Amino acid sequence: MRVSMLVRWGTALGAAVMLAACSDTATGPSSAPAARPHLSDNQFEQWLLDNGGVSRDGRGRSNKTDSVWTKSFVVDPTQSSTIKVGDHSVYFPANSICDLSSSYGADQWDQPCTPATQPITITATWSSKYGHAYVDFEPSMRFVPTSDPSQYVTITMKDYFNLDAGVYQPILWYRPSDGLWVDEGMFDPSMASVEDLNGNKVSRRLKHFSGYMVQPGEVCDAFSSTSCASVESFAGYMLMGG
Repeated sequence: MRVSMLVRWGTALGAAVMLAACSDTATGPSSAPAARPHLSDNQFEQWLLDNGGVSRDGRGRSNKTDSVWTKSFVVDPTQSSTIKVGDHSVYFPANSICDLSSSYGADQWDQPCTPATQPITITATWSSKYGHAYVDFEPSMRFVPTSDPSQYVTITMKDYFNLDAGVYQPILWYRPSDGLWVDEGMFDPSMASVEDLNGNKVSRRLKHFSGYMVQPGEVCDAFSSTSCASVESFAGYMLMGG
């Protein structure tokens, strides 16, 4: 059975505020933050970012970099190749890209397709999102289904902050249909992420192109740097399984 876990910002904030209140009782009063205004979910998220949250040691605060880079690559799909996207990379085995006329969608990732034979121009845009590495690819495409790991299209992303040894931080897919960030490895083990703590990198298989981000590991509210909780959500809701 597929299991979905939805995490609201409000829940994390409520728990953190209660912890902060208990801490104030024991150690004395601290300066009070500005009262939370009445905001929509997206506005509240930005308010958290602007008021010291959402994560200790800078994780998840305003974007690590405001710079945005874009680069186009011409890939010969009949040959194996690797494209370098800043500190990130994508490896394509030969004949691993579906022809761009192939069907596309979450229910199509494992459907057979005709491999592309003509050069393809791929445009990558990368920056940070919620303080973590983010990259988006165009055009939308999917990759030839295979059970052979040597034929997997693989992405490697280097995060802006040191990975936490005790926290699993997968590469998430941004699902445009509903705006959710999804850990596809939760319901397809072949897309599970592998962390390289020494290189501060995360790698995993891709079955399609879209937007990807290294998952934040924890969240703190805007009131206390010590009230942190492990979360699987950074923007509204996060789907952890499907």
